[in-house]
Amino acid sequence: MAAAQIDDTRSRLLETAIALFSERGYNGVSMRDLAAAMGMSAAALYNHYPNKRALYQAAVEAAFEGKAQRLLDALAEGKVPRQRLHDFMYAAVSEMSRTPEFTRFINRELLDGDAERLAYLGENVFARVQGPFMALLDTLRPGCDAFLISEMLFGMLKQHYDLASLHHHLAGVGDTQRPPTRIAEQALAIVEPYLCGEAS
Repeated sequence: MAAAQIDDTRSRLLETAIALFSERGYNGVSMRDLAAAMGMSAAALYNHYPNKRALYQAAVEAAFEGKAQRLLDALAEGKVPRQRLHDFMYAAVSEMSRTPEFTRFINRELLDGDAERLAYLGENVFARVQGPFMALLDTLRPGCDAFLISEMLFGMLKQHYDLASLHHHLAGVGDTQRPPTRIAEQALAIVEPYLCGEAS
């Protein structure tokens, strides 16, 4: 098999893995399931990844790589802190709206992940972005509990998408197709008075 074909197969395999893991959870997906979804034999799948754990980690890295870079770009130095906060909030909501299967996958892992998988997510996914975001929060509001605030802001943005399947059943929901920019703007209206002082 040519190198380009191998790369294409691996790319499709990682996309398929994230889709299945988000739908069924890690424990609900076998290597045989993944092979069947790809239309290949289990033996052929093992030629690409030695076990499910290795495939899982590769899929998480692939799914998060672009997201992490876009979020880190939003936090990049060279802009005033307040603008970096705006850019980050818009980028975060955009990523959540664009790939709901990844958000669903993270939710499943938080509920069902074993210690090893949770450590992997914490150290290789969340920490990569949360550290720089916490540094920005401390710049905006020196001495604040940057860790707690970062969790609260991620949770605020993510909650809208977590409850999307309930929106049609909730009173007063209004427009169920709110654009990401509106969600980011509303969140900023809530947090800016607290965060943005002289440093911004």
